[in-house]
Amino acid sequence: MTNEKAIKALRTIKTYCSATQLEELDYAIEVLEKLEKDGVKEPLATDFKNVENKK
Repeated sequence: MTNEKAIKALRTIKTYCSATQLEELDYAIEVLEKLEKDGVKEPLATDFKNVENKK
């Protein structure tokens, strides 16, 4: 599973999501987009202890 596939699936789910959950779903999409932008291609297999924190 790639970030891009997960983002695409979440956007599809967003169409059917209740309005009360849209903020949480948007947040999850934003997190995956940020990880993708920062080059983290496999978040579940990444050791974040060794990843530099960019603020």
